[in-house]
Amino acid sequence: MALRTFALLLGVVLGFATMVWFFYFVPLGCAMNTTGCRETFSVWSRLGLVHFWAPFLVALAAVAYGLGRR
Repeated sequence: MALRTFALLLGVVLGFATMVWFFYFVPLGCAMNTTGCRETFSVWSRLGLVHFWAPFLVALAAVAYGLGRR
């Protein structure tokens, strides 16, 4: 029971942290560039693959593991 709860909790926290990271901190880092940054960040780009989909899929896998564990 403890491993299931841990996996579910880890998945939810990692999923939330991934959203905050990609939609808040990545654009904020670009905005802090003193030369100006006009780059857009899409989840369908190469940057999105690295900074959004990789950790988000790990979070989904942890949730699926936690839900499937008996």
